[in-house]
Amino acid sequence: MEGKRKNHRRNIVAVSMVKNEMDIIESFVRHTLTFADRMIIADHQSTDRTRDILGQLQAEGLPIVIETIYTARYAQAEVTTRLMHEAADVYDADLILPLDADEFIVPRGGTSVRAQLDALPIDITRALHWRQYLPAADAGMTPGTFALAEPLLRADRPLELQKVLVSGAYVREHHPVISQGNHYLIACSEQGRHPEIGAFCDDMEIAHISWRSPAQTCSKYAVGWMNIAAQYSINTSSGGTYRNRVRDILHGTLPEKWPHGMKHAPYDLHGRIPMPELRYSAGTAPDLLANVLRAAEALAEELAETRALAAQPVVTTVVPYFFEAQPSFGEAAFRAAFFSAVDENYPWHEILVPVYGEGMTQPLASEVLAAGAKIVVPDQLLASAHGAYVEWLLPGETVRPEKLRRMVTCALLQGVAYPILISDAGSCYADELPYIDIISTDAFNLYNRACSIIWNSILRAGKYPSRGLAGVLVRREVFDACHGLVHLCRDGRPLILSMWRELLRAGSKLLFGELGCLQDDYTGAPQELSIEDLAHHQMEWAQVCREEQAMLDAAAQEMILARQRRMGVYLLEHALAEHLDLTQGVWPAYQAMLASL
Repeated sequence: MEGKRKNHRRNIVAVSMVKNEMDIIESFVRHTLTFADRMIIADHQSTDRTRDILGQLQAEGLPIVIETIYTARYAQAEVTTRLMHEAADVYDADLILPLDADEFIVPRGGTSVRAQLDALPIDITRALHWRQYLPAADAGMTPGTFALAEPLLRADRPLELQKVLVSGAYVREHHPVISQGNHYLIACSEQGRHPEIGAFCDDMEIAHISWRSPAQTCSKYAVGWMNIAAQYSINTSSGGTYRNRVRDILHGTLPEKWPHGMKHAPYDLHGRIPMPELRYSAGTAPDLLANVLRAAEALAEELAETRALAAQPVVTTVVPYFFEAQPSFGEAAFRAAFFSAVDENYPWHEILVPVYGEGMTQPLASEVLAAGAKIVVPDQLLASAHGAYVEWLLPGETVRPEKLRRMVTCALLQGVAYPILISDAGSCYADELPYIDIISTDAFNLYNRACSIIWNSILRAGKYPSRGLAGVLVRREVFDACHGLVHLCRDGRPLILSMWRELLRAGSKLLFGELGCLQDDYTGAPQELSIEDLAHHQMEWAQVCREEQAMLDAAAQEMILARQRRMGVYLLEHALAEHLDLTQGVWPAYQAMLASL
C-alpha cells in the first residue's frame, strides 16, 4: 500500500498550543502553511496580541482552527494529545506535526519541506532533529520582520532531544498520547506505556528560535514556570529548564542566549524557503511585567474558582424555543443560543428547553436531547429546574464558555447575597432600540447598583441592558418569585422589558434591593432584531410606560413620548423602504399605537 501512496499528496495538519507569542506567531503560521494543509492552534489564555493576530490571519482566509484553553495551568501534553486526535479523527490527517510557535521545519538539502513530507511513509511515526537557531543581534528580532529572514546564528549540532512527526493512521489505530514537549509518543498497551520515536528524517530539521529578545525570554520562563508549577507543583520533574531559568532571573542573571558549550555560526535560509511578508506583527515587542502580572491574575482567578466551586453549585440554563416565531427568535437563533450554552465549560450545569407553541422539529429535538438537555413544557419549568442559580439565554443570545465559572465564583465569594448578577459591557447603540449600557466606565469591575435605579433608566430609555438576559445570573429565590418568567413569552416572542421588570422587582423584594454589576463581558454581540420585532418592542415599551406612569414625572413622560414618536417615524420609513405591507402582521397595531401617543 505504501508504494502506491509514495508520491501522493499527504493531508498534513499541524497542531500547536501557544501562549504570548505575538512577536513570532505570524511568522510561524505563514511558514507552517507553506507545507501544512491546516493548522489547529489552541491559545492558552494569551495576555498579549497573540489571539488578535491569529484572528486576523484566520479572517484573511488561512486554514486555521483556533481553540481556547481556559485553564491557567500548563497542560501542554494533555492539550496537544487532544489536538493530535482531533487532527486524526476530525480532519483525517495523514501526517500530524506537533509544533510550538517558536519551531520552524526547514530543509537541510535542496528539496522543499512539502516534497519531503509527501514522500514519507504515513503508517509510522518519524522524528525530526531539533536545533537552535537564534537571531544574531543581541537586541533580538526586529518586530514586524519574518523570523527566518533575520540574520541568524545556527548551532553546530542538534539538541539531544528530538521532536516527533506523527502518523495519523497510527493515532487512529493505537490511540497514543504525546509527551510533554512533543518529544515522543507514548504507546499504551497491555505491556504498559513505552515511548515511540521512529527513525529520523535527515533531510529536514526544526529550527528552534527559543531566544528572541531578553524581555521575551524572561517572560517565557517566568510565566511558563508559574503555569507548570500550578499544574504539577514546584517539585515537578517537568519544566526543569523553566525552574532553573527563573532562579537565574531571581538572582539577577538573564537566561543565557545559547546552551552552555554550544558553538554556533551564521546561517542564511534565503533561497531555501519562502520569505513571506508580515502584515500584523508591527509593534509586538514583549512586555515582561504585563505578561507576568496577567499570568498571576489568571492563576489567582483559577484558585478562587477552585475554592468557590468546591460546593458544586448547580446552574440551570433556560433556552426557550418558539414555534413558528419571527426570524429573530426562530430555529437558527435558537441553535445559536442553545449550542452556546452546551459549550459552557461549567461542570454542574443543566439545560432546560421550554417549548412554546406546537413543538420543535424531530431532528432538532433529537439534537437537543443528545446534547444532554431536557425539553419541557413551560408550566414544568419551575419543577424541573434544580439550579441554585439560573441563567436565561433567549434565541440569538450567546455566551463565552467561561462565563458561568467566572460569574458563579464572583457571586459566591463576594460575601453579598446578590439576587442578580449582571455582565453588561458597554454597547455602541445610540438611538436604535433595544440596547442600553447600564454600567459606566470606572475603576471598579464589580459594584452595586439599586434595582430601582436600573429599572427607572431602562423605562426612560425604552431599552434593556445591552447583554440582555444572557448576561444575567439569577438566584433561585428570584427565579421562583418571577414564576420562571415563563408567562412573559407570548405570541412566539419574549416580552423582554417585562422580564426585566419582573427580575428587578423580585430582586428588590428579596434579600435587598441591590444587584451586582460586572464590567467584564462574558457574552457575544447583542442580538440584532428584525424591524418587526423592533415594532413589537416599542409597543411593549408604550404599554409598560402606561402601567408605570406613577414612576415618571411630567418631564420624563414628555421625553418618552417624543422618543416613541421619533422611533415610530424611523421604523415606518424603514418598513416602507423594505416594501413591507403595512396592512398585515404587526403593522396595523403598531400604527394604532403611534396614533394614540
